[in-house]
Amino acid sequence: MPEPTGAASAQDLPIRMLHDRVLLRREENGGERHTGGGLLIPATASLGKRLSWADVVAIGQHVRQVTLGDRVLFDPTEEAEVELDGRS
Repeated sequence: MPEPTGAASAQDLPIRMLHDRVLLRREENGGERHTGGGLLIPATASLGKRLSWADVVAIGQHVRQVTLGDRVLFDPTEEAEVELDGRS
């Protein structure tokens, strides 16, 4: 089966994912958002706890619910940031 666009194979990553860990790549939007009516909400505006969208880049061997290339919602307060090849 071909690999999803934007996903890295296990051999391409400089790290090995273990157990139930999932590596995500966040969408780059600069923090600004638009409402349904087209209003721009700046990155400095805080609306409380919000979920973020990201793409699954790598998974550990015990992950069963997602696959490479899936688009997922996650809680940014529960993230651990890592830098790979100069990118966060």
